[in-house]
Amino acid sequence: MNLVAKRKKILVVEDNLAYIHILKFAFEHSNWWAEAEIETVNDGKEAIDYLSRNQGNSGNHQGSDQLPHLILSDINMPHLSGLELLAWIRQTDHLKDLPFILMSSYIQPIELEIIQSLKANYYFIKPLTIPELLNNLNQTIKQLQLKEATVLEKL
Repeated sequence: MNLVAKRKKILVVEDNLAYIHILKFAFEHSNWWAEAEIETVNDGKEAIDYLSRNQGNSGNHQGSDQLPHLILSDINMPHLSGLELLAWIRQTDHLKDLPFILMSSYIQPIELEIIQSLKANYYFIKPLTIPELLNNLNQTIKQLQLKEATVLEKL
């Protein structure tokens, strides 16, 4: 997953249309994310369908350039929650290292344990101001880029 790619692709998994508009506005008005391609789906099931369609032939990495660089997902959604989506991703070989950020208006203590056990890259409580959101996303991406650079150096 090349996080230093020129055009970033973000998959937003959110069932609240108003929040999708806020996120898109935030991305469009930031330096780092302004050129990002934003894809949106309404729940975890739609996200799995999207990822399956964009993974390439036979589930291999041929379509890895079609996969998002980052998933930003709500937790509480109909059909399949963000936690269930994250669990599926972490169990899917070619997706297990995909950066994943969770968001929710309320996170219960048991959800925090699940978030940590599934190794979400970050989580935050909604609503955030746009600067807070972008700062959190930028910090997460910087950490992931450092990790990616370290892996590449070892090769």
